[in-house]
Amino acid sequence: MQQAWAVITCFITCAFLTMASAETLKIPMPRYENDLSHQYHVTLLKMALQQVSSDDELPTFEYEFEMSEGRAAMELMKGKLIDVYWLGADLERERDLRAIPIPTTRGLIGFRQFIIQRNALVKFEKIDNINDLSRYVACQGTSWPDVRILEASGLKVTATPLLENLYRMLAAGRCDYLPRGYHDVEKEIQARQNVYPNLMSYHNILLHYPFAVYFFTNRQNEALALRIEQGLDKLVKSGQLLSHMQSNPLTKHIFPLTQKQPALFLSIENPHMHKAPQYSDHRYWFVPEDFGIAIPISEK
Repeated sequence: MQQAWAVITCFITCAFLTMASAETLKIPMPRYENDLSHQYHVTLLKMALQQVSSDDELPTFEYEFEMSEGRAAMELMKGKLIDVYWLGADLERERDLRAIPIPTTRGLIGFRQFIIQRNALVKFEKIDNINDLSRYVACQGTSWPDVRILEASGLKVTATPLLENLYRMLAAGRCDYLPRGYHDVEKEIQARQNVYPNLMSYHNILLHYPFAVYFFTNRQNEALALRIEQGLDKLVKSGQLLSHMQSNPLTKHIFPLTQKQPALFLSIENPHMHKAPQYSDHRYWFVPEDFGIAIPISEK
């Protein structure tokens, strides 16, 4: 009888632990319809957690709140409405939140192509260096770390909180160019070509600064952060993260990376982000040579 009761007790306890281990992770809702970045990162997050979890430990995901990037960072600090999100890395966020310092797109977001007005093509063709570019005004999101990165190199910036407002400002001539991530430009232009027919993608200049999107958690949620970090590391070393980029709708169209070689490559520093320990490891980070850009040894 005692043995039977012990078996029943063990069964109930084990079942409870199994249910308890399958947590629910709260994430902001997609920012807009067909938000490819949201789909990309949720899929990658699930892939990472699968690397370090059994089937009954895999969390479910809830999307309840719409949030800008800045609001999401603040809510992660509070640790109530959301548990994890992907954000552009900078020193302030790395101080206030628990960063998982493995770039979700191998630092691709630090390679920037421009969106400009069609009637500005001639003046952008005359740009030869950063000083030339500094005569013009860039549009950027208010809470994006890019604002401070560009300003630190002497580039002029005007900002607004909403992505769609950036296009309105550019089309109205309130700024001169919109630097977007290498994988964003073509899709964003195509989605808005009927609304802003005077805007075009511009590939002859490629602007680069060390930058990445990281997953972030609340600083108190170290257990979750470690699981994500260990899972991502496995995805990188097995080549699955690169395969994810090559097959996902967010990024697959950019491969091979050498298909659009710029006439001018401009590189600036990023004083607002810690260099990750694996920054020189090309399994984690893209480098200019991946885009067919030859960098003189003296500049490396």
